[in-house]
Amino acid sequence: MKKLLQHEKVRFVIAGVGNTLLDFLILNILVFIFGFYALVGNILSVTIGITVSYFLNHYFVFQSKKQINLRAYLLFFCVTGFSSLVIQSLIIFGFEVLFRSSFGHSLFMIGSLYDHAALQLNIAKATAVLLGMVWNFTLYKHVIFRKKADEITALDIEAEL
Repeated sequence: MKKLLQHEKVRFVIAGVGNTLLDFLILNILVFIFGFYALVGNILSVTIGITVSYFLNHYFVFQSKKQINLRAYLLFFCVTGFSSLVIQSLIIFGFEVLFRSSFGHSLFMIGSLYDHAALQLNIAKATAVLLGMVWNFTLYKHVIFRKKADEITALDIEAEL
């Protein structure tokens, strides 16, 4: 297990899965327990998720030696917010148009767990999350948590091989 955790892509997937579960948990609590509108609950859950994700990626995934700062957090927030709100929405809309689905309305009224529209929506959302993950990893690695040449360790070089 320790050897597996040496790979930042594995750590990224672990952090991403945990953070996605947290996002869904917060969203469901806000909507179904506290009665928030779905859109408001989603904005809050995504905002909390992005903040938790920043710390997970800084310390756990990319093991950055840089000090946490507001500029890096805001850049991270913009990158992640773009994938969470814009890319995902476009992909979900694309699924609806491409497959002539009518689940757009089910974003606010999902209905039965076994409802066909809910299944379609969740497949579209899962696809959007996976594509957003590729977007996020690329920008996190090469922009936000980019290492300088003097920060690269032998372990990093070995992991790339």
